[in-house]
Amino acid sequence: MIVSGVSLYIAVRNLRPAEVWQAFRQAHYVWILPAVTLYLFALAARTARWKALLSSERRIAWRDLLPTMAMGRGANNIYPFRTGEIVRVLLLRRRNDVPAAAGLASILVERVFDGLTMILLLLLAGLIGGIPAARQVDLQALLGLAAVIFGAALAFVYAMVLWPQPIQRLAEWFIDRLIPHRFRPRVRGTTERFIHGFSSVKSAWTLTLVMLFSIIVWSAETISYRLLMNAFGFDINLHQLLLMSGAANLGTALPSGPGNIGTFDAPAILILTGIGIPENTAISYQTLLHAVLWSTETFAGLWFMWRTGLKKRDLDQAKG
Repeated sequence: MIVSGVSLYIAVRNLRPAEVWQAFRQAHYVWILPAVTLYLFALAARTARWKALLSSERRIAWRDLLPTMAMGRGANNIYPFRTGEIVRVLLLRRRNDVPAAAGLASILVERVFDGLTMILLLLLAGLIGGIPAARQVDLQALLGLAAVIFGAALAFVYAMVLWPQPIQRLAEWFIDRLIPHRFRPRVRGTTERFIHGFSSVKSAWTLTLVMLFSIIVWSAETISYRLLMNAFGFDINLHQLLLMSGAANLGTALPSGPGNIGTFDAPAILILTGIGIPENTAISYQTLLHAVLWSTETFAGLWFMWRTGLKKRDLDQAKG
């Protein structure tokens, strides 16, 4: 909540309510529909990517995975610190009988490839048109930090994939020395299943699919951001759009309140103002964008909860 609060302060510290309200009054809300449609397509592509990642553990039909994906992402908008990912793992175990360790491994791989795709967007933006001087230091620092974090995560994933036995032995060495004796069998079993969860990445075809779907997911979401800009009548070029999308979504890697409040908004507003969009127009746009994305994910999750007979108390129990 502190991270979200600081991010929100950075995003709206120069807020002028009258100008923001005027921007909302003049907006063309017809652009919400195509933006939502494209965002739902991205949700479908996320599900297809997850299906590919889980294929070595269990073959699950796309239509059976979609409700779990939607409910997990909707839970991210209810609970802080991306707890919806844990809810998704536990719903996967409950609905599809996939071990929690394997589900968690698949989600970790997703996050790594999401981060690497964002870095790719920022690098592509830099190659196409450079980085605005007003935000050059901020973006270079963000890109450097993200490259280190996600590069280390990618190395960890490949270590788990290429050398599972040495990693297992190393884990057992730590377990024998750090874990109380009565908990060791359960921790060993969980660790072994977690390492096994990375086995699907051994397939070159699976890795190719994960990369392809990651690019499809974030291309669709980025285009949906661009469509919603039409509601406020401002236009930006491709490299500016890539900068905004890459920075905003890298910000969501930070721990935050429900729905990535603040951490998604501050980077986007800083980029938009850095390329010449009036600050209060940028705030209005980002507020609408976040509201549309939040509502789309949350109501999709609620709809699937209703279809599957799941209650909020079930999510609370899964979270617990």
